[in-house]
Amino acid sequence: MQWSKKFNYPRWAIINFIVLTLFGILLRYMQLYGLPVLDYQFILHAHSHFAFAGWMFFAIALLISDIITGGKYSSGYKYVFVFTLISAYGMLVSFSFQGYKPVSIVFSTLFVLLTYRFTYLVFRGKILKNVVNETTYKLIRCALIFLCISSLGPFTLGPLAVLGFKNTSYYQDAIYYYLHFQMNGFMFLAALGLLASTSITTLLSKNDSKWLNLFIYSTIPVYFIFTLWNKPHGWVWILAGLGAGVNLLSWLILCFNFRKDARQFSFLAKAALVAATLKIIFQLLICLPAIGEWAFNNRNLIIGYIHLLTLGIIMPLIIDQFIQRGFLNTGKIVLVVNWSYIISVVIYLSLLFIQPLLSLFSIYIPQYQFLLFVLCLLFLPIGLMLLSRTKAGKFSAK
Repeated sequence: MQWSKKFNYPRWAIINFIVLTLFGILLRYMQLYGLPVLDYQFILHAHSHFAFAGWMFFAIALLISDIITGGKYSSGYKYVFVFTLISAYGMLVSFSFQGYKPVSIVFSTLFVLLTYRFTYLVFRGKILKNVVNETTYKLIRCALIFLCISSLGPFTLGPLAVLGFKNTSYYQDAIYYYLHFQMNGFMFLAALGLLASTSITTLLSKNDSKWLNLFIYSTIPVYFIFTLWNKPHGWVWILAGLGAGVNLLSWLILCFNFRKDARQFSFLAKAALVAATLKIIFQLLICLPAIGEWAFNNRNLIIGYIHLLTLGIIMPLIIDQFIQRGFLNTGKIVLVVNWSYIISVVIYLSLLFIQPLLSLFSIYIPQYQFLLFVLCLLFLPIGLMLLSRTKAGKFSAK
């Protein structure tokens, strides 16, 4: 596979983040001023699909394969990287102009098949288990399982539509199923596993292993939180609440038990862990009927939750691991980028969460949408500075 030597994979990951940022800026611009030549929903679908494939999956897969191969990527991993880029940009273009049509569905299906292939490559043999600690192994292994089962969501959409369920709660729940197991299942757990691979030295005791298992497997009932928007039967609320409660309790106990390791965490990692705690608390609060109904009726809260997870947790952990694994040249520029990024995210998320709270008292932030647009613009120079610090050539010709 000689042609793949031309690809600098870490650099492509950062380029993808920049492209994703540009589409985020475009969405904010369209909310403010409109753009008749483009369909907002099409651009939104393109943005979200590219975020999953081109940025999150691509970067996480790159880091996991780097652990397994030591940077000497086999042809199997290279094929996954290259065809992930093809599927990601294929979805970006096709969704932008057509929405859900045969072309975009083909590229989406290709991406799903690539996730299966990548999971197979990681699970093949016992290399991962032999090169990482037990905490990392459990988190990454279960993250990839959740990645694969997330595809059941989109695969049920066609049959549901044919059976006449497209405008029902079943159809929406299938979409949320995919989103939940992609974000809370694969991305979140994999990012934590990557952090543990470079920062956790404490050996798992039987007690720690029990709480880690509870934290991981409570991800399954947490899915029911995303069905509460339709006011389901009481047992669904109870199941969602129990899942969220166990998820929070096990998380807090794990944080306490691993507090010695936390001292060596980077600034980015510590910020991500604080954001993770807030995310898990938010999940439990949504299980309270009054708060849950209010949250699901406020679009900014839902967007805030998604960006708390992606921008507040996963992105900082990915950047941290790019630094830890030598993908980026370190120095003052990276330090400035890290602080600039966290400050921008804190302000952006604060606006998303505070406005719905203020609206309860009929208070509205002046030029609210314009402020969000300006903050989105700040992520572009951050991406460009990261790109300038990406090491050239080291990873492209193995």
